[in-house]
Amino acid sequence: MNQQEYKDAPAPKSRAEGMARAFRIGVALAIANTLIGASQPGLTRWGAVHLDPLLFCTGAVVVAAICSTIAMVKKRELGLLFQSRFRMPLFAMAMVGTVATSLTLTFGLTRIDAIAGTILLQTEPVYSLVLATIVVGERPSWRQLLATATILVGIGSVFGAGGKFSPIWAAALVFCTPVFWQASHVMGLRMMPPLTPVNVTAGRMIYGALALVAMLLIARPAALAQLSSGPAVIAILVTGFFVYFLSALTWYGAINRLSLAWTTALVVPGIPMLSILFAVMFLGESATRREIIGVLIAISGVLTLVLGADAHRRHPQDARDAISADAEAAEAIHQPLA
Repeated sequence: MNQQEYKDAPAPKSRAEGMARAFRIGVALAIANTLIGASQPGLTRWGAVHLDPLLFCTGAVVVAAICSTIAMVKKRELGLLFQSRFRMPLFAMAMVGTVATSLTLTFGLTRIDAIAGTILLQTEPVYSLVLATIVVGERPSWRQLLATATILVGIGSVFGAGGKFSPIWAAALVFCTPVFWQASHVMGLRMMPPLTPVNVTAGRMIYGALALVAMLLIARPAALAQLSSGPAVIAILVTGFFVYFLSALTWYGAINRLSLAWTTALVVPGIPMLSILFAVMFLGESATRREIIGVLIAISGVLTLVLGADAHRRHPQDARDAISADAEAAEAIHQPLA
């Protein structure tokens, strides 16, 4: 090898070290996201029952937006969010991933309990499969269809018992929430790079807060009086900082370093069981044997979809990788389609 070839040759050791470091950070962020995500149904249920639902989700997003703004000011990147090339994509992601999900989940949990909500949220891989089929135009494998059917069987086994998913309109709102999450994941992945996880989190929260504040002031201004209650303010602050800000930051940080499929394989199994545990401990709810079995069946379907995926995220380097990037974004939380 001559001197020029030596200079042009890659440095496998440094590249391997970089990938290993990214993997360790990604796993740590995914674990943190699991713990934070497990608290979401319980905290949202409490806020939805004890406060005006629109005030609760608006307040939580405003807190997350303030935290995001501080982070962006420190990085001197706040103006980046309002550049013409990022403004509309970030606004669209905020409407889908923050505004829509906040409203559907909060209003849905006003009438059904946190355990039932946790079970309904396991529909996320189903929407993932639909997005991959529509966006990328790929055909699902028999394994994916079987796993999706397993998830639906798990949810259906609890639905058949009656009562827990009543009224049906509230259950339908929670049932639809994951489709908005999945759509926002696709949008977020397509913007990283050039944006960082902090940029994406900030854009989603700031634009989402502006929209929700406008809705609150127009639709329910009288609800602002509830902010005089100490417990209400504490619930909003905790939910906004942990469930909205830190959850989004750790999630985007994880999927920026790991493949979305592999990350979800690590996160998904822990969230529903911890969510049920938190609901029992802090809300006094009780999980029936049928609900536990239903959750376990749904989890087994999720694992069938995601296990075996490559842990490392592929970063597109040029336009020739665009198709590959679209496939990774659309695959959301299941294995690449066969």
